Amino acid sequence: MSLRVAVLLLVLSLVPRPGWSQDAPQAPDAARPKVAGVDVPAPKRTKSVPPHYPPEAQALGMRGIVILELLVGPDGKVVSARITRSVPPFDDAALTAAREWEYEITKVDGKPVSVILTVPIEFKMKLPEMSRDDGIPELRQGVVPAIPAGAGPDTATVIAEVTLDPDGHVAEARIKSGESPWAESVIQALRTWRFSPLEGQGGLSFEVKAEFATSGKSGARVDLRLSGPRRTEAPPPAEAAPSPAAASAPSPSPAAASAPSPAPAAAASTTPTPAPTAPAASPSPSPVPEAAPAAPPSPAPARPAAPVEEVIRNPAGGKPATPAPPATGVPPATGQPPPPAVPGEPSAAVSPAPATPPPPPPPGISAVRDVTLAPGVPDLTKGRRPVAPPLARMQGVSGTVDVKFAVDASGSATVRDVTGPDPLKEAARQTVASWTFRRTSPERLFLAATVTYKGDAASAAVKPQDQ
Repeated sequence: MSLRVAVLLLVLSLVPRPGWSQDAPQAPDAARPKVAGVDVPAPKRTKSVPPHYPPEAQALGMRGIVILELLVGPDGKVVSARITRSVPPFDDAALTAAREWEYEITKVDGKPVSVILTVPIEFKMKLPEMSRDDGIPELRQGVVPAIPAGAGPDTATVIAEVTLDPDGHVAEARIKSGESPWAESVIQALRTWRFSPLEGQGGLSFEVKAEFATSGKSGARVDLRLSGPRRTEAPPPAEAAPSPAAASAPSPSPAAASAPSPAPAAAASTTPTPAPTAPAASPSPSPVPEAAPAAPPSPAPARPAAPVEEVIRNPAGGKPATPAPPATGVPPATGQPPPPAVPGEPSAAVSPAPATPPPPPPPGISAVRDVTLAPGVPDLTKGRRPVAPPLARMQGVSGTVDVKFAVDASGSATVRDVTGPDPLKEAARQTVASWTFRRTSPERLFLAATVTYKGDAASAAVKPQDQ
């Protein structure tokens, strides 16, 4: 038995086992990619193609850093690229540019090898070059007007009138001359401009002249000229402006100032000397015609007003005061005598003009495209434009995302709650979190944004959370 066992073990030792074969092909160490900065030094780039700045990001004044992981082949060309840190408006532009790059060939033991390296690509805008007259503040933020795609003429000129508010924001911009689409390009760029705060009170207006050139030795360019600064007065405070009712109301005469307010029909019925036509008056307990809605004036006063004329008397027993013209909204009598009239001061006995409800607050102005603001929402000065995420577009996902957020005294938005389809929620959250509003009060403001994604289109509507 021991001999058989020994022969069997000898035979088994001669049979090659899977994975143990000495002749199995092994990947040479030189064929495996090396990690730049770990296995080999980072290669130097020999061909660089700058990324194209996305127009929608440029229009909003956006910036960011996209981080890529590149696989560089043995020939120094980029074989593949993938994103490790995403900034949605810039991802495609970063990948497109990186695939055109070339690097020095990296060798190990004299043989070319593939290299994996991590590269950050920063998207930042250079401030527009411009000439400006003395008195116009320095531009701190903004973009150059983009040359419209497929623009027809080789040159074009657009002149705009710009008004700044005291903190340097563009409060108003209008086109004085210029054709489409050049004029739209200038307005879109002006929305991103922000200047140094102004000195003194009031705002500042000036003229912006943009000259477009799409051909020539220097290539496409836009020349900007800011001229003609002039100060604008600050708007008067709200309390200083007289109301229309106060401006139109005549000054009461001494007799009218001391006369009591008209009494309702119940008080008129207790008058000891009624007018002869009193029986013709309606016995209904409803108010007299003076308390009814105002009607167009008639040539002669209606007789039912006679009882009221008897009530409007001078308390001192003198000549009856001239009756007041019919008015609506007369407050009911309180039964107390009016306070004595002081010469030179309006009397409390004069019935005030009917109070009109305050107008609803106007909607804010949005400097971000595809974002609308409801009444009560302050101006949106900067931030990301709603853009459908690429993965959702590929999957055909559409829908709405509701974002509840708070705005602090500095105007920054803080997202509190997001509801909606999962492929769209993160894009909506990042969009709202990038917004900055113009604030004039220190208290926190709670708003809600409804972001609608439909195919390649996206839009947002902002309103107070209590609406």
